[in-house]
Amino acid sequence: MKSQTVSFATQTKNGTVTRIGKSTVLQPKMNFKGGSIRWTNDKLSKADGK
Repeated sequence: MKSQTVSFATQTKNGTVTRIGKSTVLQPKMNFKGGSIRWTNDKLSKADGK
């Protein structure tokens, strides 16, 4: 996993901290190396002309 996002949260009640939480989101490494992307042919979807 390449990068992660960490969030901290606290819950207070009457001015005192009751809970402390942490969450992480792991993000996989992107494998896009540039270049062109081949798109599908739209002739079949536009054949009915509507």
